[in-house]
Amino acid sequence: MDVPAYIAPATLKDALRLKSEAGAHARVIAGGTDLILKMRDQALSPDLLIDLQNISLDTIALETDHIAIGASVTHSQLLASPDINSLYPALIEACREFAGPPIRNRGTIGGNIVNASPAADLVPSLVAYDAHIQLASSSDVREVALAEFFVGPGQTIMAPNEILTEIRLAIMPPASATTFIKLGQRRSMAISMVSVATRLTIDDEGSFSDVRIVLGSVAPTPVRARAAEELLTGVAPSKELLERAAVKAGAEVTPISDVRASDSYRNNMVEVLVQRALRANLEELRLRLPSD
Repeated sequence: MDVPAYIAPATLKDALRLKSEAGAHARVIAGGTDLILKMRDQALSPDLLIDLQNISLDTIALETDHIAIGASVTHSQLLASPDINSLYPALIEACREFAGPPIRNRGTIGGNIVNASPAADLVPSLVAYDAHIQLASSSDVREVALAEFFVGPGQTIMAPNEILTEIRLAIMPPASATTFIKLGQRRSMAISMVSVATRLTIDDEGSFSDVRIVLGSVAPTPVRARAAEELLTGVAPSKELLERAAVKAGAEVTPISDVRASDSYRNNMVEVLVQRALRANLEELRLRLPSD
């Protein structure tokens, strides 16, 4: 493996300048848990590594209508944050399912996103929370919906001169519940075969006013099961309706067969896990909200 040049700039401005000058020949490193492996396997051979360790992108800030998470925040920091725990339980569950403590201490939320793996553990929950990300360059900062960020395995819309700097999550309405479920070949330290994040919001009439069903490891990118979401939106909950939505979600993906699972198994488990997640959401809402 060729050894690239290494720079740890003191400011974001310097990092963006270096990224602008080197473009696709430079890679940004934060935790490095994925990048170093790809370099070892020669899947990537950057000329320059730009280390963000000296730049303050590792903060979590609660604002009036959203929470801002720096791209260098680690999984362990997310797990330790009282605000993340109280407001975004599905993200916490995804962090708990992610690798083991040593990797959680190094791996960052920004790295999990930019790596653009279809099996990324944090992404389904983030999309369920309607996450938006900030992409900065030397000349501009743009905000994009995370759901629109991914193009294919390892591919995103991020330009060669851009760095992911922040993730923003809106504060959920009070009558909302979220769930994350990951299916792997073992209980921990495994790449997901299927992952599901769901979010249900109930209006004053008791109908679903907002629905998110996000699936990982069953398509080239994490995807929303939009037809299943539409089926639920605007109607009152019922067991039969949740079952229909789960079946529809399974029909919206075309997973591949690989060493972890067959395509038919993944399709079947989408239905099972979506139904399980939606039922968990509904049960939580019924427990939390006052009954008539």
